[in-house]
Amino acid sequence: MHSLDPDFLRTFLAIADAGGFGAAAERVNKTQSTVSAQVKRLEEILGVKLFEKVGRKNILTCHGDKLMEYARSMVRLNDETVSTFRNPEISGAIRIATSDDYARAFLPRALSSFARSHAAVDLEVVTDTTADLWPHFDQQGFDMVILSARAGEVPMEILRRDKLHWIGPDNSNLALRDPLPLALWPEGCSWRDAAIASLAKIGKPWRLAYTTSNVELLAATVAEQLGLTVGPSWYLRPGLRIVEELDKECPLGTTEIGMAMRRGDTTPPLEAFADHLRRQFSSVLVAAA
Repeated sequence: MHSLDPDFLRTFLAIADAGGFGAAAERVNKTQSTVSAQVKRLEEILGVKLFEKVGRKNILTCHGDKLMEYARSMVRLNDETVSTFRNPEISGAIRIATSDDYARAFLPRALSSFARSHAAVDLEVVTDTTADLWPHFDQQGFDMVILSARAGEVPMEILRRDKLHWIGPDNSNLALRDPLPLALWPEGCSWRDAAIASLAKIGKPWRLAYTTSNVELLAATVAEQLGLTVGPSWYLRPGLRIVEELDKECPLGTTEIGMAMRRGDTTPPLEAFADHLRRQFSSVLVAAA
């Protein structure tokens, strides 16, 4: 029976995300020849080709796409298992602040896996808009914020990078309306700023039809054909689609999710959770397509 080395899978994920063997080698702190050898060994074990060269990039084959799902799970489970047995018992409490949409999309799985390896750590999660959380980062005693990384604010460690898209309802083309109806987050949201800036750049008329800080209400508003919104592809859900024609006409650029920890000394629970987030997000820190 053949077995797959988690270290080889970690290298495979780095190549898939970075788009090249050289960039992946820097991420996993290996030489390019070692990275190539590990991929070759994976292909020998599985009996399939995992990458094909397209221009300067290494693109996943259909077999590579299939392996991605397994590889992420296996690497994550390996890290959690090692962490459970090697880390000393840590106890204490952590107070985390994040936006409503990030909490919904990313925290449940991260909190669940962290609890399995650090059961004695209590976590409190506070959600609000980015604009409201930043000014009160220190005053409200947050240990960590997980928010959109924005220039000129508190230095952040980038966890994830995504391409922004225009998002609209299925079976409807609101993009043809004049002015364009928008359903957006309140002022201070970087996604909202990107949408307005892209429309202003080409002089496209728009009106702000709806504003809310509630992630579910915003999605429902778009699904009911009341306005278009913006967000990464992970924001999609049943009833919503990427408006490709508007993406081409008004490109939105990228968005980054980062974490910042409180100033001063960190605690063992906070350091453990920060390390856990880095592992959770390590396979999705990707450049926009």
